[in-house]
Amino acid sequence: MRARVLAAAGHAFSRAGYDAVGVREIAAIADTDPAIVMRLFGSKAGLFEALADHAFGAEEVFQGPLETLGTRLASHLMLPVAPASDTDEIDDFHLLLRSATSLTAAPILSAALHRALIDPLALRIGGHDAQVRAALIAAQVLGFATLRFALGSPPIEGSDRQATTERLARLIQLCIED
Repeated sequence: MRARVLAAAGHAFSRAGYDAVGVREIAAIADTDPAIVMRLFGSKAGLFEALADHAFGAEEVFQGPLETLGTRLASHLMLPVAPASDTDEIDDFHLLLRSATSLTAAPILSAALHRALIDPLALRIGGHDAQVRAALIAAQVLGFATLRFALGSPPIEGSDRQATTERLARLIQLCIED
């Protein structure tokens, strides 16, 4: 039941954002009673926190030599994306994008993003100001993702994919190097 409620919440929050979705709506999607959702998670914020704890993982991209991490991240950002209706996966990016302005959800997202992406990346790159450099990489990744996936930036979408990947890789790699 817990997994079904988390999946329902992920889809609802990804589509509409934290503030626009209620526990009753999530319970209806999960085909359960709102009291069960509350019993499992304690509150809507508790449910969102449990969901955010499973978002933003990029462990597979971090594997391999640091010298090519920028290229791996940039290449990952340039992959073709299946339309949301073609996948059952929760859209972590839209979960973040549509809930980041919520006074309740923003600190939950920030903590989850740091635990799952920025902190492991800082450990991986090491050296002077690793936390700051990792946060700058996250800013580049999220900014690029916003332009490409949320806004459909014509210059990015119409660009030479290889050249764009190489430029983005160089920008990211600058922050990786100490």
